[in-house]
Amino acid sequence: MTRTLQDLNVTFIREALAHGADQELVVLLQEQHPADLAEAIEPLTEEEKRRVFQLLNPEQAADVLVELNDLSREEILEETSAARLAEIAEEMESDEAADLLATLSEATQAEVLRRMGREEMKDLAELLRYREDSAGGIMKRELLAVRGDSTVAEAVAAFQQLSHTEDVEDIHNVFVVDAERHLVGVLPIRRLLLVDAATPIHRVMDPNILKVRTDVDQEEVARLFKKYDLLSIPVVDEGDRLVGRITVEDIVDVITEESGEDLLRMGGVDEDDRIFCLPSRSVRKRLPWLTINLATAMLAASVVAIFQDTISQMVTLAVFMPIVAGMGGNAGTQTLTLITRGIAMGELSLTNARRALIKESIVALANGVAIGVFMGLGTYLWKGDWILGSVLGLALIVNMLVAGVVGTIIPVLLKRFGVDPAVASGIIVTTFTDCFGFFFFLGLASLALRFYNL
Repeated sequence: MTRTLQDLNVTFIREALAHGADQELVVLLQEQHPADLAEAIEPLTEEEKRRVFQLLNPEQAADVLVELNDLSREEILEETSAARLAEIAEEMESDEAADLLATLSEATQAEVLRRMGREEMKDLAELLRYREDSAGGIMKRELLAVRGDSTVAEAVAAFQQLSHTEDVEDIHNVFVVDAERHLVGVLPIRRLLLVDAATPIHRVMDPNILKVRTDVDQEEVARLFKKYDLLSIPVVDEGDRLVGRITVEDIVDVITEESGEDLLRMGGVDEDDRIFCLPSRSVRKRLPWLTINLATAMLAASVVAIFQDTISQMVTLAVFMPIVAGMGGNAGTQTLTLITRGIAMGELSLTNARRALIKESIVALANGVAIGVFMGLGTYLWKGDWILGSVLGLALIVNMLVAGVVGTIIPVLLKRFGVDPAVASGIIVTTFTDCFGFFFFLGLASLALRFYNL
C-alpha cells in the first residue's frame, strides 16, 4: 500500500488504520505541514482522530493541536493522558500551552503541571492567573532581556542561546531591564548587526518604550499594533517589571477570535456553541436568548394590541405592518453594525459620539424619506387610498429615523457601562424599532380614521 505525500486524505487514513499500517502512516504524517495534517484529521470520526493523534510525536502533536478547530481539539484531548499532554505542552510556546491547559479540568490541569519541568510549570502557572482576553492572557513568556550595562556581543550571545535552547523563532526586539527587571529600553534585533560588538546596550537602546500592562484588554492591544504597525510589544506587571511579550502572530489570532465572537453575539449565539456539538449543549446556549427575544416580541405584540379596534376597522393595515417593522429593523441593523465596528476599531468614543449621532440621523432621515415616499406612492397606486399611503410613508420615515438614532446611542451607552455592544445592542434596537414602528403606524392610522371618518 505505497502512497505519495499527495495521497494523504480521509480515505487513505481510514484504510491505513483498518489494515494496521501504522508505521507507513507515521512516515507519511511526519512529512505533512501541521495545517495540512489538521485539515486531513478533522473529517475523521472521534475514534479515528484519537488514533491518528497518538501516532504523532509530541512536537508534531503540539503544532497540529494549534491548527485544529475547537471541536476536534476537544474530542482528542478528552482521551489524552496527562503524561502525554505534559509532553505536548512542553513543545509549545508558553501562550499556546497556557491556552491548552485552560481548556482542561482543574484536576487534569494540575496533573499536567505536576509532570512538567519546574521552569515551564512556573511560567504556565503565571500565565493562567491572567484573564484569557487580557494582555497577560495572550502574551508569551519567551523573550530576550538583557541588562543595560551588557554589550552588544553579550546580547547577540544571549539571542543565540535562547534560539538554540527554546527554539524561539520570532524574536524581534531585545528588551533592556535593570537589576529589578524594570523595563528601561528596547532595541530591534537588526540593530545588533549594525553596531560595534563592544558597545554597551544602554548607549544604543531606545528609552521611549511602547508597552502594555497585563490587565489591558486584548482588543486595545490589537489597536496599538494597528496604530503603530508593531511586530511585538513588551508586557509589564503593575510594578512596571517585564513579564512577557506579544507578537503580531498573537494579534492575528486575536482579530480572528474577536470578529468571530462579535458575529456570534450579534446573532444571539454563544461562542461555545459549535456546528457539531451535542444538540443539548446548543439548546442550553441558545434557549436563554430566544426566551429574551420572546419577551421583546410580546412587548411589540402588546403595542399592537392597543390598536385592535383600529385594525378591525381597517384590516389592510395588517398587510403593511411587517413592512414598517422590517424596514426599521434593517435600518437599525445597518447603523448598529457600523457603530459597533467603529467602537471595536477605536474610531468611536463618547467624545465624538455626538458627531456620529448627527451623521447617522441625517442618513436615516434621508433613507426614510426615500423609502417612505416610494412606499406611499406604491400603496396609493396599489390600494387607491392616499390616506393609507400617507400613513405608511410617514410611519416609515419616523421609524427609520428612530432606528438610526437608537442604533447609534445604544451601543455607545452599553460600552460606557462596560457591556459589550455586540452582545445586547441587537435585541434592544429591534425592540425599539418594532414597538415604535407599530405605535407610529397604527397611531397615525387611528388618527386618520377619527378625523377622516374612514
